[in-house]
Amino acid sequence: MHKTRKQDFGSVDLLAAKKIEENTQEIPSKQILTSVLQMKQVTRQQKREKRRRLLIGLLVLLIIIGAIIIFLRSSYFAIKDIKVEGMNYYSGAEVINMSGATTGRNILFDAGKSEIQDNLEKNPYFKSVKVKRKLPSTIIIKVEERPQIASIQFGDSYIVIDDEGIVLRRADLDPKLTLLTGLTISKMTIGENIEAEEKEILAMTLRMLNTMRDGDMYFKKIDVARVVIKAYIYDNLMVKGTPGEITEAIDSGELQKVVTNLFEQDISRGTIVMGGSSYMSFSPELDED
Repeated sequence: MHKTRKQDFGSVDLLAAKKIEENTQEIPSKQILTSVLQMKQVTRQQKREKRRRLLIGLLVLLIIIGAIIIFLRSSYFAIKDIKVEGMNYYSGAEVINMSGATTGRNILFDAGKSEIQDNLEKNPYFKSVKVKRKLPSTIIIKVEERPQIASIQFGDSYIVIDDEGIVLRRADLDPKLTLLTGLTISKMTIGENIEAEEKEILAMTLRMLNTMRDGDMYFKKIDVARVVIKAYIYDNLMVKGTPGEITEAIDSGELQKVVTNLFEQDISRGTIVMGGSSYMSFSPELDED
């Protein structure tokens, strides 16, 4: 009997120890699970807070952008002044009228730069056109005009050309430019190069006219019917030679000296005959041959 009791007590002790061990293992597992759940809850809260801050930031950004757009479209940036630079033949008002530029439009979003440039470039007088904004309210139109350098009589009217032979306009009245005679015109279209049978002589004469302009000389009329041209300073005073010879004499300043000398002597009739190496001779007779 006594021995059996010992064995029963032993069994009870073993069962108690096992329960203690199981309880000891179960407690940490619950703690870990609780900690994981708490971490997940914190993570979800952090994500919600992050999304909330992101939405607030985005809303603020949209408000700022909207305010900027409203400001940029305000009357502060309305065009109030239009300036023109580089004009010679046309006045500033004429350029503005041709360009279609108007005040009151928004300088940033509705200035019409391309439209202004396209409108002006249709006119052959304008070699180049640039449109710039000067904030907050000024448009600057900068043009480079083709110089009207000579005219050619064409029937009862005159064709005005630039230094490259481009037809600028057709005039009913004498434009008071150097008149080119002796040309046989084969094509005349405004905005394009004039075409004549005397192509080479015309090209050399245009180069001579450029030199004339830069050298402070003026010819009233130039007869280009032959290789040896006749360039009239006055109705009865002319220079006779090739365009190359006359160009060289103007470029060196020698022709200007001769003309000044004749002017000082009150001589307004005769012929200045060109030779090689800027050589010149003068005859009081007007050589019409």
